[in-house]
Amino acid sequence: MRLDYLELCGFRGFLERQRVDFGTGFTVICGRNGVGKSTLCDAVEFALTGQIDKYLVDKAAKESLDDYVWWRGEGHPEAHFVTVGFRADDGSGFAVTRSRETGADRDAARIEAMLCVPGAKPERALQQVCRTSIIRDEWIAALSLDLTETQRFEFVRGALGAIEGPDYAAKAREALSSAEAVHNAAAQAYEEARARLTAALTDLEQIRDVALQAGDVAAVLATLDELTPGAGPDLGARVAAARKTLARRRSNLGEMGWVADEARAVAALRDTVARHGDSAGRDAVAVAEAEVAVQEARRQLQAAEARLDREQESDGLAASLAILVDHGSRIGLHDDRCPLCRAPQGAPEFETGLASARQRLAARRSAVPEARGEVAAARTRVEDAGEILKQAETVVHRLASAQAELEAREEALSAELVRRSLDGELAYDPEALEEVVEAERSRLIDLERSILTLEASQAVERVTELEARLEALRAEADDASDRLARAHAAVTTARTLDRTVRRTNAEIIDERLAVISPLLNELYQRLRPHSEWRTIDYGIRGDVRRFLSLRVGNGLNPQFVFSSGQRRAAGLAFLLSVHLSRPWCNWRTLMLDDPVQHIDDFRALHLVEVLSALQRSGRQIVCAVEDPSLAELLCRRLMSEPTALGRRHDLDLVPGGGASVTRSTDIAPAMVGVLRRARDLSAAS
Repeated sequence: MRLDYLELCGFRGFLERQRVDFGTGFTVICGRNGVGKSTLCDAVEFALTGQIDKYLVDKAAKESLDDYVWWRGEGHPEAHFVTVGFRADDGSGFAVTRSRETGADRDAARIEAMLCVPGAKPERALQQVCRTSIIRDEWIAALSLDLTETQRFEFVRGALGAIEGPDYAAKAREALSSAEAVHNAAAQAYEEARARLTAALTDLEQIRDVALQAGDVAAVLATLDELTPGAGPDLGARVAAARKTLARRRSNLGEMGWVADEARAVAALRDTVARHGDSAGRDAVAVAEAEVAVQEARRQLQAAEARLDREQESDGLAASLAILVDHGSRIGLHDDRCPLCRAPQGAPEFETGLASARQRLAARRSAVPEARGEVAAARTRVEDAGEILKQAETVVHRLASAQAELEAREEALSAELVRRSLDGELAYDPEALEEVVEAERSRLIDLERSILTLEASQAVERVTELEARLEALRAEADDASDRLARAHAAVTTARTLDRTVRRTNAEIIDERLAVISPLLNELYQRLRPHSEWRTIDYGIRGDVRRFLSLRVGNGLNPQFVFSSGQRRAAGLAFLLSVHLSRPWCNWRTLMLDDPVQHIDDFRALHLVEVLSALQRSGRQIVCAVEDPSLAELLCRRLMSEPTALGRRHDLDLVPGGGASVTRSTDIAPAMVGVLRRARDLSAAS
């Protein structure tokens, strides 16, 4: 089975519809970086598997590779699909189309049936097909020297495919899984049996303790008849009814405790009101006397304030007179007349009048401070009398409030007692109410004892039943223990068998890996990664977990001693040997995506010769390169033949940013005998 064609549209960097026809012998794809060479390899892998496996990280910044599978540039493609066609040696063919809208038109099983040999294909066959048929620039070192020894072994084992014949490893795993399932079920059954046995033992001990408390059943029944009448003759029903009655009356008893507490609080409040009731008359007299004192103090305050007003007015007149005297003294007589009243006076008379007025003013003493003192004292008496009145009113009000509260609480307590079918007068007798509560408590104790006694009498019969059931549970637990022991032995045997089969399979794989060694060395010698170390060896170690290591020279690890170009050359030898060692794959196409990166021209020429040899052995070679000269060399050395034609495709970007096949060239077969004639002409000359 070989590649026939690839058609894609709106995929990755291809905007327009493109078709790439592959030569039956080889195809060389040439173009600079970014023109879509790798996208053609991506398209083949995506059509077969629905994914592109070359990215180590496929998610970043809330985006994933799936967001970039289809065209993301400017413009709108006419469709979004990839179609890869295959052609068999007999001329028959088939194609796989995968679109953005509908997915693949063939399921994975049908594709595997066309590309793989039935019964020998590995797990995840299509992924293995792509990983071993498409050698990418990014994966040359990553899938060879850079793998851990365990990963390298698993990669080679997956490439070799499943072991032919009966799959004893799968059968051993099935036997181990079945044995473990039986063991887990037996362990669960054993735990459940032990739990039931433990519960039965606990019940038996409890019933025995209850049975020891059995007493006079007749007295108990009389107590039940008194406290739970109408329960019926059935003993179980009577016990159940007694339990309900006990719960209900116990709840009522708890509430009665609150009622008794309230009765005691009301009695205390009643005593308080009674003690203060004797002084109620005195408090009323005190309030009346305080009111009279307040009125008298207010009257005295009014009188003091009136005197203060008079004294302040008198002080104002005296001040005005002093001003007039000073004014008249400064002005003096005017035309023998008083300047104030214009009365005719002589100078002696005028001076005498002024002197007399000054004597009267000097002799007068102001009574305003004294009047203010009386006002302040009167206000203090008013405040003191008001405070006494307030205190007296507070005492009277408190007593009235206590009396009202007492009446309300007595009425509520009496109503609560009547609601509980008790005498309402008990609200005024807390001691009698306490006796009622204590009597109810005693009755509940008797009822609980009666219930326990009846249950104890029933427990005597249940002890015998539980002992018989306990023996059956012990036998069941012993049987479950035996089954668990047998299941454990079976698991041990199955694990031993699984390890033995895995070890045997590992030995078989070792023999199959021995086929790769000569091929790996042959390709290594042809590619010549190192001038001194001409051979490469592999080693396998481990029993169940296997390790595959590569060594050159005196046991050196090429991963650490080779340069970048040497590592890629050695990696190419390893991957080509893996590709050629797949017995299960019908797809005889080798795709290489720019395999000469970091490889010098000398080793690139060796790679061209190796690819030429592979092409002559019947492999279809598809190689993408950047250098046009290398592309020309590949077209010459891969040798197009009439039955295995070669083809070259040149890629470039077109206006709009999309990639496109700008030129396709069929490589004409060389003329038969042309080299022989050239040799003869050279000899003749």
